[in-house]
Amino acid sequence: MAVIAVIGVLAFLIGWLVRMPQGQHAPAGGAAAVGQSPRWYEFALALLLLAAIAAFLIWLISSGQQWVWGETFFDWRSDPRAIAFAAIMIGIGVVGLAVSLAYTVVQSSQPIAAPRAKDAALAESAAVPAAAPAASPLRLLGLIALVVAIVLLCWIALPRADQFGLLTQLIYPASVGLALVLVFDKATRTWGAKRGAETFREWLFCDLFAFLLVLAFLNLRSLGKPDTYAASFWDILNLVLWFAAFWSVDRGVARGRFLAGYGYLVIAPLLLLIWQAVTGTPAPASWWGTVWPFLILGAVFFVLEAITLVASSGERQTLAAVKDTLFLFLYAVLLIVAARSHG
Repeated sequence: MAVIAVIGVLAFLIGWLVRMPQGQHAPAGGAAAVGQSPRWYEFALALLLLAAIAAFLIWLISSGQQWVWGETFFDWRSDPRAIAFAAIMIGIGVVGLAVSLAYTVVQSSQPIAAPRAKDAALAESAAVPAAAPAASPLRLLGLIALVVAIVLLCWIALPRADQFGLLTQLIYPASVGLALVLVFDKATRTWGAKRGAETFREWLFCDLFAFLLVLAFLNLRSLGKPDTYAASFWDILNLVLWFAAFWSVDRGVARGRFLAGYGYLVIAPLLLLIWQAVTGTPAPASWWGTVWPFLILGAVFFVLEAITLVASSGERQTLAAVKDTLFLFLYAVLLIVAARSHG
């Protein structure tokens, strides 16, 4: 808790020191100030703070220190409840970071327009005929209702062995089959107005997502005792987030869809950590075989993608494609190291 307080104070001081010069140079005469994008040194300070937090987390997780509670030595990594609590707290921090970055992206991409520009835009929009209304987002309630019904079925009516059979014999195989259909559809699709580098980035994410879904299915199949399986909610939640991330990257056109893809790659290790704590899966012998390297790598590139969104106009995707290629290479290396440590 003391570390969280120190991090909060440092973040406040960075924001205060950065915004103080802007307040001193505010225009006089009561005129409204034009919106300003964050400067490069603001992100440099934020990255330094993020690097310090990441270094502390790596030291805390990999050092294997034992904490003293009274006269009893307590290793938090051996307690499933402590692991689940840490995962939930990290998840809350990731959500807060995502909201903050999304707010920064929106603020930087929508500068305050001058009054004349607003009047011209209103006149032009009045001359253009109104387009057909978009489909209501409430249409997604049908899918959400089906997911909720399946979760309630597992909780109310199905024993744990039947829940395990439902996931391993129906839901996961159907999801993997649908993922292959989506990838095949992307390969044979001839319509679309996306540029080459943007399409390349989509392929990197979609292939990685499909491979991770196969790994999730194999991970569930490796559970030795179906009678002890009690993680159906977390598996279904992972599938819902997977389809949302895949669809946003593949079919979406917004600039922030790749940020959503990195967001899923940050949340997925946390879900796996909770899944291991709930099912009582033994922890890997090597630190590199745990979920923490994947979580840290995903979080770092999540921040880099947010900086790319703020610093660029979105017309050029070459540098972002190089960044995504580097991420996929490092992710593949971590997967190979984790597989060898398990073997």
